[in-house]
Amino acid sequence: MNRRTPRGGHTQTGRSLIGDQGLAPGNMEPIIAGRDLRKSWGATLVLEHADFLLHAGDKVALVGPNGSGKSTLFRLLAGETTPDLGDLVLKPGLRYGYLPQVPNVPPETVVRDVLSAPSPEAQRIEADLAGLEAWMARPDAWDAADASARMARYESLHVARGAARSQSVIVNDPILNDLGVGEELLDQRFGSLSGGEKSKVLTARALANAKEKDVLLLDEPTNHMDVDTIETIEAFLQEIDAAVLLASHDKFLLDAIADKVIEIDRLRTLEYVGNYTDYRVQRDAIARAREAQRHRHQAELKRQLAIIEEFKSRKVYEQVLSRKLRVEQMRRETPEPPPSAPRAFRLSFRTGASGPGVVRLEGVAKSHGGRRLFADVDLELAKGDKVGLVGPNGAGKTTLLEVLIGRQEADAGSVFRGKNLKIGYFAQEAEELDFSRTLLEEISSVRNPPPSQAWARGLLGRFWFRGDAVHSRVGQLSGGERARLALAKFIAQDYDLLVLDEPTNHLDIESQEIVAAALRTYPGMLLVVSHNRSFLNEVANKIAVIAHRRLAVFQGTFKDSWAAAKMAEFMAVQQKPRYRVLRVVKDWETGTAYHGGDMIALNGAETQAFLRLLRWAEANGRVERFEA
Repeated sequence: MNRRTPRGGHTQTGRSLIGDQGLAPGNMEPIIAGRDLRKSWGATLVLEHADFLLHAGDKVALVGPNGSGKSTLFRLLAGETTPDLGDLVLKPGLRYGYLPQVPNVPPETVVRDVLSAPSPEAQRIEADLAGLEAWMARPDAWDAADASARMARYESLHVARGAARSQSVIVNDPILNDLGVGEELLDQRFGSLSGGEKSKVLTARALANAKEKDVLLLDEPTNHMDVDTIETIEAFLQEIDAAVLLASHDKFLLDAIADKVIEIDRLRTLEYVGNYTDYRVQRDAIARAREAQRHRHQAELKRQLAIIEEFKSRKVYEQVLSRKLRVEQMRRETPEPPPSAPRAFRLSFRTGASGPGVVRLEGVAKSHGGRRLFADVDLELAKGDKVGLVGPNGAGKTTLLEVLIGRQEADAGSVFRGKNLKIGYFAQEAEELDFSRTLLEEISSVRNPPPSQAWARGLLGRFWFRGDAVHSRVGQLSGGERARLALAKFIAQDYDLLVLDEPTNHLDIESQEIVAAALRTYPGMLLVVSHNRSFLNEVANKIAVIAHRRLAVFQGTFKDSWAAAKMAEFMAVQQKPRYRVLRVVKDWETGTAYHGGDMIALNGAETQAFLRLLRWAEANGRVERFEA
């Protein structure tokens, strides 16, 4: 196995990591093994005594709260950094795809070059060839006993390099269809792309040629993706034979993919068998058992101390000494603590004083930049309605929200809002925040006159902002911290209608669950845009789907509503609609390019990849649909 030697570490040769971790000799050798890993960034310790194994074909969810070290572990496995101590062993010639959470591509790089960059396998082969060529240049090279073997390896590496280079170029891979990567992106600089476009390019690079890879290392692959694309990634990962190590805030995805969970808790890694839901059940059971064990231990310790006092009063000093020794042993043998409890914040949404109201859209249409986003939209929200709004990226979800609350005017149709109805709007990526203010100034801005500092500090404290942190600038916060601050501002006021645009962005699963629980008990009306299926399933009682420039509303939870929406989409395809091309669309699966004015007629034999391409092209104004 290839061994990554730690800086100042203690790599030990001749030691079996498999045997050390208690596996039976007949078990399959792992493709990745970590033993007693330690990693810190400056003075911050991230991992310590971390052990884990990854075998061929394993589908593993990597979980833990934000900041627990998940991205650090991915970077270790991808070779972007090395452990301070411990052993990290990879199968020789390990072929992997890697998606980092934070893009690791220089901004001036052309996208075509990103999609043609040498794979980790090709880079390894080049390094091996360079090493052998340096050996061949030595005058005594042919005197070595293994000279013939080295030359044979040199020739085989040349053959392998050709194959690795061809697999590195993915500019014609069908995965580009699935993720909606347009041909015009190829000649743009990576730094000029939007967050969603960067995610799609890097995800395509990680997933391409998956049949030729041993493992995919995916750190938040669903960031910036719409529901259709997330389901495409989910189906892709279910079908491949490669091992997968996956971090995600989408519980549906983790449940569908994982057969094992690795949790990072208190700097260490803990393994659980099963998917994410199984892990939560096991973790809760372990927490209850260890808490009960701790109570028993404390009760017994208290009893022993009482016995000591009793013996002292009776002057039975031999017994006192014996009991003291027992107490000292009990204090040394403290039971293992339960799993860490997630950091919680208190969240509740309150309604205004105006009472129940109604919001209604009738025949609403809106265009942007000369492109029709939607038309003939009818939507009504009344007391008890909690509506989740979904649809492809670019279909106009945020625009529809802003028309509904009055930030944008409709091109056609009417918008009715109940008299005195108080509407709260949570903008995507916490755009309502003033990055130049301190946290105290920002939270105080919600009331006029400003509240007392004690009130502002109290509210911030509920969301983990305490001490000197309240004097930090909003612009210095991480994405998750900004999301918590925006929620803190939101609950400081009373609203009859909550309109939320991606409220769970940057929040870990436990924080998402707190938001979902608060929205479930909120007595007012709710309209929320989200691509997080588990969050929508917990919150919404209706799902509104925006697609094909129309809006359709389905009753029930997300699972029920999405199934109905998919059936409606299937029936529409069966009717064989036609599409007129407005801007160039390339089918990466076949290499066919469709240009402005072309007509695409469906015949029912199209692949799912091509139908996904059409949905993406329609949402982005590249084609317009005509019913047959």
